[in-house]
Amino acid sequence: MRSWQVETQCPQCGAPVTLKEAQHVLSCSYCKTRLYLTPNGPFRYAISPKTASAETIYIPFWRIKGLGFTAYLPPKTAGSLIDKTYLATDVSLDMVSLGTRPQVMRLGFANSQKGLFIRPRRDFKRLLDCAIRQLNSPITERETIRDDPNIFLTDISGGDPFDRSDFSHWSPERTRTVFKKYDPVVSAFLDEGNSLVYFPVTAEAGDTVILSDGLTNRPIGKLTPSGLERLTKTAATAMSPPGALPLLCPNCGWDLDCAEESRAVLCPGCDKVWEIRRGHYASIPFEVPAKGNPDAFYLPFWKIKTTIPRLALHDTRDLARFANQSHIPRKPSPLHVFIPAFKMRPRLFLQLCKVFTCAQPETHPADRLPKAPYPILLKRDGIREMIPIVLAEIGAKKARFYPNLNRAEPAVERVTLAFLPFRQTGYEAVYEGNVTFAIPRNVLKWGRKL
Repeated sequence: MRSWQVETQCPQCGAPVTLKEAQHVLSCSYCKTRLYLTPNGPFRYAISPKTASAETIYIPFWRIKGLGFTAYLPPKTAGSLIDKTYLATDVSLDMVSLGTRPQVMRLGFANSQKGLFIRPRRDFKRLLDCAIRQLNSPITERETIRDDPNIFLTDISGGDPFDRSDFSHWSPERTRTVFKKYDPVVSAFLDEGNSLVYFPVTAEAGDTVILSDGLTNRPIGKLTPSGLERLTKTAATAMSPPGALPLLCPNCGWDLDCAEESRAVLCPGCDKVWEIRRGHYASIPFEVPAKGNPDAFYLPFWKIKTTIPRLALHDTRDLARFANQSHIPRKPSPLHVFIPAFKMRPRLFLQLCKVFTCAQPETHPADRLPKAPYPILLKRDGIREMIPIVLAEIGAKKARFYPNLNRAEPAVERVTLAFLPFRQTGYEAVYEGNVTFAIPRNVLKWGRKL
């Protein structure tokens, strides 16, 4: 599917710039300016109408995008990619979502000087709760069960224990289809950042005001004249494009290093990691293994130091018993949950959480950044909700702890960024620490486009 294309201008020289979907870094090919975009609130995009007019009315839609995970009973975990748009106002329209329109139309940053931009009347958190409730819905799956027939030998005392009659009508494999229901226990959603998308409509005055699609001129709604007046009164009086931060380290002034869609930036000058919070840079503590490999490249993980008293998980010995591991550590050490700070398919994402949380790789605070780290694509907000999902994957005796997952209430003491070394082979990236695990390199390549 084609990603969104947002057309804007360089704030330094005014040259046209096209941004990709989820791109936070603006790079101008003319004046070589690099800026990190920092919107005041959500990103606000507008779909360009077929015929531009100062009287065009722009209706807001909330966009919700991220990774959703759910643990079910009977024991099962599942994940999905969520990318939906919801009507953000109380106007009655025939369209409740934007569908694929943002992929095929030109987008720009919303500007109140180019039309009437209606303020959203539906709270984003409320719509996000609606999307999460869908994760908490029961699911029914069709399963095919194979019945293995029992063959009884008779007349053993005879010359031939088998009946050599015609077996053409008999099938050794008999199957039947059953429908199995799974009830949700707990869910988690990793939000990639909310945004508003404004859709253009035109209003044809009369006894009944007809609202028409600004792209196809097809009628999509009706209003009374008083309803149109109330609608236009909710238009935003001021709406400016997003602000920007120069990609210069606030500590040493060095050029910051990051990918276009990065959620955190790196300074190779003073070896610091910065995230953007409320329009400012904030430092993130990071850790690396004690022994580094000069030929390795590093993948970022969120390392969460936690305890879960309700499940009797306080240290690594408790975790080993919980996962029914053959090796129990002699000395207990603090319990950490590892969550990838990059995107990939939900099933493999959960597998990485399970493998590295069980392995508990040792990392230590460092004053030097590793060489060639992979971009940090997932922010740390909301990763606490992933802890029960990871425990659902790890635990061995699921019937005992599954009913208590939604009341686990993990106590998070600290969240740091851990860079783990991987060695590149032909088609895989291989981790060779206290556990050996391989990730297809194409998964990392296409994960940046999810």
